Amino acid sequence: MKPWFSRSVIILFITHVSTVIAKDDEDVESIKLPHMVVVANKAARPIGDVLGSVSRFSIKDIVNVQAESFDDLLRLQPNINMESTGSRFQSSSINLRGIGGNRVALEVDGIPSSDQFDIGSFSNSGRLLPEIDLIKHVEILNGPASTLYGSNAIGGVVAITTWNPADLVSQTEGDSFYKLRSAYAGKNQSRVASSIAAWQIDDFGALISLTRREGKGINNSDFVEFEQDKLDWDANSIFAKVTYAVADTDLITFTLQSADRSMLSENNSLPGEGRQFKNSTQVNGDDETEMNRISLDYQFAGEWGLFEDNVLRIYHAENDTKQKTVDFRTSRGSAVRQNREFDYYQKITGFEFNSFVQTARHRFVTGIDFQQTETEEQRNASQTDLASSVVTHTLLSEKFPLRDFPETRTQELGIFVQDEFELSENWVIVPAVRIDYYRLTPYRDLLYAQSHPGSDVVSITDTALSPKLGILHHLENNTHIYAQYVRGFRAPPFEDANIGLDIPMFKLRAIPNPDLKSELSDGLELGFRNGKAEKHMDMALFYTRYKNFIETKVNVGIDSAGTTLFQSRNLNRAEIYGFELKHRIALQQWSDELSAWTLSTTLAVTKGKNLETDEPINSISPAQAVIGLGWHSADRKWRLNLLSTATKAKTQVDETESEFFKPAGYVSFDFLTNWQIAKNSEFRFGIFNLTDKKYWRWEDVKNLDPNASFIQSVTRPERNASISFSQKW
Repeated sequence: MKPWFSRSVIILFITHVSTVIAKDDEDVESIKLPHMVVVANKAARPIGDVLGSVSRFSIKDIVNVQAESFDDLLRLQPNINMESTGSRFQSSSINLRGIGGNRVALEVDGIPSSDQFDIGSFSNSGRLLPEIDLIKHVEILNGPASTLYGSNAIGGVVAITTWNPADLVSQTEGDSFYKLRSAYAGKNQSRVASSIAAWQIDDFGALISLTRREGKGINNSDFVEFEQDKLDWDANSIFAKVTYAVADTDLITFTLQSADRSMLSENNSLPGEGRQFKNSTQVNGDDETEMNRISLDYQFAGEWGLFEDNVLRIYHAENDTKQKTVDFRTSRGSAVRQNREFDYYQKITGFEFNSFVQTARHRFVTGIDFQQTETEEQRNASQTDLASSVVTHTLLSEKFPLRDFPETRTQELGIFVQDEFELSENWVIVPAVRIDYYRLTPYRDLLYAQSHPGSDVVSITDTALSPKLGILHHLENNTHIYAQYVRGFRAPPFEDANIGLDIPMFKLRAIPNPDLKSELSDGLELGFRNGKAEKHMDMALFYTRYKNFIETKVNVGIDSAGTTLFQSRNLNRAEIYGFELKHRIALQQWSDELSAWTLSTTLAVTKGKNLETDEPINSISPAQAVIGLGWHSADRKWRLNLLSTATKAKTQVDETESEFFKPAGYVSFDFLTNWQIAKNSEFRFGIFNLTDKKYWRWEDVKNLDPNASFIQSVTRPERNASISFSQKW
């Protein structure tokens, strides 16, 4: 850790704590923490009663940072990052404390998102996130959370909550709500038109939203020396929700969502790059993703002992990705056109039942959830000789069409219980435990059998016990300290259980692993919180040890025929540890002349290493601090924010297999303006990367060769502006 981080933390902490201690007892009523949190306990609890590090983004936060996407929302949160896979596929998953991909659970209104999957250079199915205007709030639980959320939460949980009709109608004086918004973002020359309408008439509520977006690629032409990648994309979202209040405490909610995204790309940075594209002259892409989900929620009260307040949720979701690539190149002296197609489809069906009950000293949360996921994938390809028009469906000795893994069904059943036990007025102990059953069943259909005639398929059945134990101590003046231990686990996923790879030309073949074990983690965390209207601080120290990490396609040797064999195996033991700080203060505490000003600081330092090789973990982002200075007018119609992001250079990288590009450190600035023109009219304007700094985020370049010219195409945007106008009535 660099000294400037250490000094900053110490000074900030001493200043804050000394102010808290000096506070008169008369002020106790004014120092309540500002918000409730759901994700940590699956029930709304004051942040002061929550164990673990939680980041929460309200609608106010979304508006203040002028977010048009999840990337915008998370860019100012150290240790929470969007992972990118280049200019064509863009953001694909979320990384928490160095753990990303499918190791982080992503839920929308309690419904799990589809898995991210990629293979090779032409195929990547990311997660389609909800439109930013639909979001009421986002909560992120950092670190292992399998006790409440099961297998996919070994790295943490991202929980997104969308608007209910009553939420929006409550902002008006009548029984209806309407909002129109249009915006432009210079970072990718995107435009958006969004509309939301909601009604609440007696016990019935309804909401409908339509959103259309269009855009281009990253606006970084000043930083690129060759012809830029050209992207043309559009996205559409339809969202509807109907509610019916059966009784004062009982509510039925029906939700329907449909979203799609299409992109045409000219990948001008790829031709001539590396072994894959050294003979290419033009590479074009045509990608489409469609997501649909339907759900029914029933919140109800009961008089059955442990079933006092209850939530029953039934859901079905589908995600379909189709990607086409046209690659013009030379092959053995001839000009050819290679057409590649990638299809990935996943269907998720499940239910969840949670129950909440409070007694004199206990607050119980119990739950059961079941999820069935069906996944299938297919690749097709052809090569056409442009002179002779001869077509072949064999490329590099791979015969197409083929599957990279068999059609797979996974079934997951979990049961958990948690108890917040008040030992006394100031001490709370929180034990919890979850039992999970996991079953993976592959189906060796004709296409997979033809693609991999020498490969068997394996089924996996596993169970896991995930305990949790925490203790919370309430001090004076709304100050809290906590400590917790959490066990996390992740069952072997479909793509690792049965890898499909057979390239006779290069004598390469992948084989299944029937002995693949679940990944496990043991996490410890110590935290401190203090908060009130004018000041808030949140600190956390964490240490997590992982074992049985699954490494995909490990070289396991050569068979008797001289073929090199690959297999997914449990190899790595790893540890990740670090420190996080969030601090916000109203500067009126220093002087009444500064009553309109606020200062916020967020920073994170995270380290980690592979305990088998003693090498650093490449998925961990470098240390980062974000400082925000805010001002508002006396009537609060004007808000100005100056934001600074300071990121340390990435120096600790595992380069035992190959060398990687390591971005330098950087400091960037953004200036944001919000103007409340009238009660229901708002104008926003922002200038991003004020100093026109050329820089890279580690999450965008962590797998790139330092000599690849492609690196230029994934710099962050040059100086750019955004503008937005919304009208409500």
